[in-house]
Parts: sequence; structure tokens; C-alpha cells
Amino acid sequence: MVCPTCGLDNDPDAARCARCNSTLAHAATTYYAPPPPPEPSRPNRVPLIAGASVLLVVLAVAAGIYFRTNGTDDPGPQPTEALPTRTEATTDPVPAPTTTEPTVDPTTPATTAAADPRAQAAAFDAVLSQSVASRRKLNLAIEQVGQCDGLAAAVADIRAVGDERQSQMETVRNADVSALSGGEELRAGLLEALRYAWEADQGFLAWAEPTLSGGCGAADDSGYDRGRSASTSAGAAKRAFLTRWNPVAKANGLRARSADDI
Repeated sequence: MVCPTCGLDNDPDAARCARCNSTLAHAATTYYAPPPPPEPSRPNRVPLIAGASVLLVVLAVAAGIYFRTNGTDDPGPQPTEALPTRTEATTDPVPAPTTTEPTVDPTTPATTAAADPRAQAAAFDAVLSQSVASRRKLNLAIEQVGQCDGLAAAVADIRAVGDERQSQMETVRNADVSALSGGEELRAGLLEALRYAWEADQGFLAWAEPTLSGGCGAADDSGYDRGRSASTSAGAAKRAFLTRWNPVAKANGLRARSADDI
């Protein structure tokens, strides 16, 4: 408690100042009650009432329109404006489906001619004649080597016969036999005979080649034996082929052959 006279800070409970003995006036203690908590805010009902009013007005208008259009006081059909008639389609026309024509090579005939059996048989017969010529060349070359005469030319002919046999087999593989009776069996039979003939050529070549460097006495007899064995097999294959071939040859105006004529 501060003395109002001398300014001494006295005990709060003292009635007089300890220094100047002045009376200390105690101010009444004021208690301040805490402010009450704020009341919860209440929603503003004005917008809600206004919204409800607007909704009622809209419903009333809609009801009036409904009863006016569906009531007994039907004013009857109203004149309508004639719509212009359109002659064109209202939507884009759908393109008609197109078909792709097959591409035709102008160099290719429109139709394929029927296979000619005579022409196919003649092609086979030509291979048989070539085979006969190759066989004769081989026999002459073997004879020359056996006589130790003209060895270089004889060996060259045996090599050439091997190449000829391969060419003949390739021709038969690619030949058209669709019009020939049993055409595929004819192809297989002739190929077998020509294959054995080629193996005979290779055996005789192995027999003859050593003579080029070592003379006639250097001939490989085992090669000669292989050539003779394959030649025997070729003869059997030729005879089996001819049992199918000769009827086809006669039917197409060609001569019949024997195993020596192949």
C-alpha cells in the first residue's frame, strides 16, 4: 500500500503509514466476472425463406402452365410454320462398300491352258536320250583308261558325265508330270535310276584319276568295283522304271525303250 503523503510502500494490511503516520486509504477490491461465452450463431433464415419463396413461385408457374396446356380449355391446334422441304440428304451419304479387284499381270494369260500329256511325256523322253549319250561317253572313257590310251581326255569325259547326270536329275525334279498317268511314280523311278548312274560315274572316276599322275598301273581297283556295283543297281532301277514308262510312251506316240536305251 503506497502512502499518499510520503510515498512509502507500506504493508497492504496497515491502516497508517509507518513513516508519516498518515491514514492509508484502502481501495475496495473490484472483482471482474469473466465475460459470458458467446451465444451460438443462428443461421440467417432470410436467404432460406427467400429461396423457398422463389421455389414456390416456380412451382406455381409450372402448375399453371401444366393446367393451361392440359385442361379442358384446349385452344385447339395452333398454326405451325411449314418447314421447307429438303431434297438433299440430311446426313452425309455413306460411301458404298468397295471391292478390290484382283491384280492381274497383263503378261499372264487370263486362263491357264490344260496340261498337255504329250509335251510332258516328250520332256521325259528327251532326258532318257540324254542319259543314253552320257552312258556311251562313259563306256568309251572306261575303255580308254583300260587300254592306257588318252588318259587325260578319258578322265575329263568321266568328270563331264558326272555333271551331265546331275543336270538330268535336276530336269526330272522340275518337270511337270501333272498330265501323265502315274506321273509322280515315273519321276521317282527315273530319279532313282539316274542317281545310281551318277554313283557309278563317281566310282569309275575314282578308279581312273590316279592314272594321271602314276600311270596306268596306279588305277584304283576299289573305285572300279564301286562303279560296277552302282551300275548294276542303276540297271535294276531302269528296268523297274520302264514297266511304268513304256505304256505312257506308247499312249503318247513315243517308242518303247529297253534298259540299254536309257
